[in-house]
Amino acid sequence: MISRMIQPYGLEENIGIHVLISNVFWWLSISLVIVAYKHRKMWNIDRVTWILLFLTFLFFGIRELGHLSNSLIIGSIRHIFGIWSATFMTFTFISLYEILYKRKKSSGIKIHVPLALALIFPVLVFVLYFSGIQETGLKNTLSGLESLAWIFGSIITIFTTYRLGTHAIGGFVNVFMFFQFAAYSALLWKLLGFLGTIGYPAPYYIRESIETLFGLFGLVAIYLLLKMLRGLSHKLSRD
Repeated sequence: MISRMIQPYGLEENIGIHVLISNVFWWLSISLVIVAYKHRKMWNIDRVTWILLFLTFLFFGIRELGHLSNSLIIGSIRHIFGIWSATFMTFTFISLYEILYKRKKSSGIKIHVPLALALIFPVLVFVLYFSGIQETGLKNTLSGLESLAWIFGSIITIFTTYRLGTHAIGGFVNVFMFFQFAAYSALLWKLLGFLGTIGYPAPYYIRESIETLFGLFGLVAIYLLLKMLRGLSHKLSRD
């Protein structure tokens, strides 16, 4: 009976409660990022890093909206937004690592490099689509590329958040800890997805449960960040 209630083995996405929960997590996180940005003066990072952080959550939110359609084309495009989110997440924490840990100054290259990388994939889709590849093949190809983007990006994020967390003070320790939890979840989620594309599928419900945890940890991290910035802002105003 339980096996009929959960998703079977396989690679196909299906609309379920996890999709609704994930969308709520990510779009609420986007709202919190916007509110946190209003308190940006309380955190000594540049505007470019805030843009990268916002794009990370925005693109993944758009990716999750793609779950609401059964179209293979939309499913393929959804993976592009996932790749973009992974790319901007990686550069967000590289930027934070350089500013807060290495004490380096901001550089315009931090936004140009991820943008250049992100633009590669729409061009790739255009080439593959008009080369005659089947829609299923296109979707599977982009799914595999998204998995690799999240795997490599999550490894970098785990390293940078560890460094940042061990040198942070106060509530910022918890902020980076939950960002690291999110990165571990993304790594495991996409590692299982990638293994599925090469013939070793994990149960769908396990992968989607881990993805939901990814969204939850991301939401908590942004909430803690906003709470910290608001607290610092109120303290400054009282002083």
